[in-house]
Amino acid sequence: MASNSAERIVLLPIQPRFARSIMTGEKRVEFRKVRFRNEVSHVVVYASSPIQKILGYFEVCYMDVDSPKELWTRYNAVAGMLQDEFEAYYASSTRGVAIGIGNIRALRKPVPLGTLSESLTAPQGFAYLTEEAFEMIRRCL
Repeated sequence: MASNSAERIVLLPIQPRFARSIMTGEKRVEFRKVRFRNEVSHVVVYASSPIQKILGYFEVCYMDVDSPKELWTRYNAVAGMLQDEFEAYYASSTRGVAIGIGNIRALRKPVPLGTLSESLTAPQGFAYLTEEAFEMIRRCL
């Protein structure tokens, strides 16, 4: 487990359709191609373009690394996506990561990244957030 709590919170850009599905509880697992290098306790959901705002966050229940085929077999009922979309995403991958979505906290009003820091920009994959940035997000509930 990471000893620095700031490295346990991740900002994750997610396509708006899937970000909304996470926030409503319809999508119970988020798929990624690469596992985080640190153990993560919370994921901050950033809806990518055209929304470009933080919608809320969720607790991480588990991280499951396996072949895409095995991940689909285990999680298709809670994937919040079609099998064709899943297969297209993992087309050139032999391993994938399923992030279990725990308690979800939606913000009253989505906030732009600039609210946290003028220098913060949307990451390509993910970014670790400081505890202070996460606390600012929690105050928006």
